[in-house]
Amino acid sequence: ATDKRTPGAAVCLENAGVYNAFRTAALNSYKLLKYSKCIEIMFIPIILIFISLNCCTAQDATCKDDDGNIPPNVESSNIIKSTADLVWAQSARNVNDGREHSIARTLVPFTANNGDIKVLAYSDDPPNLPPRNEKSKAKGVLLIDNRDTDAAAWFVHTVPKFLAHLGGYSWPAAETAKGHMFLCLAFNEAHLNLVAKAIRYQEPFIYANSLSPELLNQHVELSNLITGAQIRVTPFLEHAKFATKAAANIQAFGKHTKSYSDMYARVLKNKFAANIRIWAPSDARSKSICKGQYQLRKIASPMQLAGSLVSREADSAKWALVEQKNTVCLTTNDYTVGEKKIPGAAVCLENAGVYNAFSFIAMKLTETIVILVLSKSCTAQVATCKDDNNAAVDW
Repeated sequence: ATDKRTPGAAVCLENAGVYNAFRTAALNSYKLLKYSKCIEIMFIPIILIFISLNCCTAQDATCKDDDGNIPPNVESSNIIKSTADLVWAQSARNVNDGREHSIARTLVPFTANNGDIKVLAYSDDPPNLPPRNEKSKAKGVLLIDNRDTDAAAWFVHTVPKFLAHLGGYSWPAAETAKGHMFLCLAFNEAHLNLVAKAIRYQEPFIYANSLSPELLNQHVELSNLITGAQIRVTPFLEHAKFATKAAANIQAFGKHTKSYSDMYARVLKNKFAANIRIWAPSDARSKSICKGQYQLRKIASPMQLAGSLVSREADSAKWALVEQKNTVCLTTNDYTVGEKKIPGAAVCLENAGVYNAFSFIAMKLTETIVILVLSKSCTAQVATCKDDNNAAVDW
């Protein structure tokens, strides 16, 4: 009930494939409740969404995809690539693989020194530090190529105590049994001001920063983000629209504390002018909205996602489906009254292939889901998202 007073953020992805997959999971929850009165809740799978771009195989700021080999244990992940048949396959590496997993490869310029790629990281619960008292729950990393290469990547995640700057890659074992989501978007540096402003409205705690004075002078919103420039203009909501290098449509929302807005009922439902379904912790006062032009429906818990029973309480991932828009939004806010006062984020992806692929998710309990929508690839090291094969892709 208090979340209406908590700032929030939402990052919305417009993608039919991702949307369809989440929608299938939402529909499965209704079937579960209809046919089963007593269900044992199992551990939640980790979900990684890789939306890949046009890429090359040099070390740059970009997203990297996976090679499809079957992993041996519960740190494993499922992956999908934008090939002719968008189907799920086992990820090649475990999420705790510090050398070969998509996350590890993508964030090599962050976890190890790389003077050519500048970084910025934010989290309410960063590694090697006590939890912050910041209200914002936003977590992410920006990678920006400092050379002539036009490359940048935005990595959004939900894992506490994760990604120490220059500290090597280390997966927090305590998070293996929980549900998590990851999104990596590679984009042109021309969009840096849009991305930085959306992050700034989320009121993040910045725990790592190597951005050069030249970058800050060139992109004023990066400077505003670092210095914590105050936001004084209503409606205290930032709505950024841009495309990835692979031309995937992205909408990113940053909700400031002063907006006093619910991320779902007010921001996403109204901005998209569409019905939405949400998967997020809720309270008794925040109900489904079935009246009016556009509806908001809470996905019942437990939910069956790719053969796994997912409990809302044990899942760190929060997301929303935007019906008829082929869009899935990864969010940071609960659906409670008090969240209106909490900053928040939503990153929304529009992609028909990813959306449709969710309909065919098939995975075992306690494994990671990795969604990689890959496009053309070559081989250069720049600021980008990387897969397990070190290919530059969004995920």
